Amino acid sequence: MSVIARRVASVPHRTSSQTWEAIVDLLAPSAGSARTALLEVTGPASVIIAEEYTNSAPIVVLPAEGPRIRIRTAHGGDAVDAAGDEMPLMSSPLDQPGWRLSLPCAEDDLDELRAALAGNSQISVRALDDVPDETKARAGSARIVINTDELELP
Repeated sequence: MSVIARRVASVPHRTSSQTWEAIVDLLAPSAGSARTALLEVTGPASVIIAEEYTNSAPIVVLPAEGPRIRIRTAHGGDAVDAAGDEMPLMSSPLDQPGWRLSLPCAEDDLDELRAALAGNSQISVRALDDVPDETKARAGSARIVINTDELELP
């Protein structure tokens, strides 16, 4: 399984909601159902970013096809350094239906944030030390795909 990793600058470079908007722009740059779904959870996602859970554990994206994507946020002095290093993805991973996104969260906030995301089948919240099981998200997908576009320099 291949993985693409990105780091997005947060506070003080951006507010937590602006950070989520930057992540949305990274994953779903064009108008469509994926972008709408991501923007609908701006509140809960902003809380998770503001608490810096995404600094210690990644947001995990499981596209319908292609590599897993892990996004972490940088905060404080690291955010200033990370701001110049942000790189776009070579493709739009959420263009095809069937994608999943998992947000990390501390145990104390799990119930509240799960309630806030209730009814959204594509976006979930998990404990900081949990990692989404890709085999469940991609049931029946047994082939390996190598995306060589991500290896090319911009």
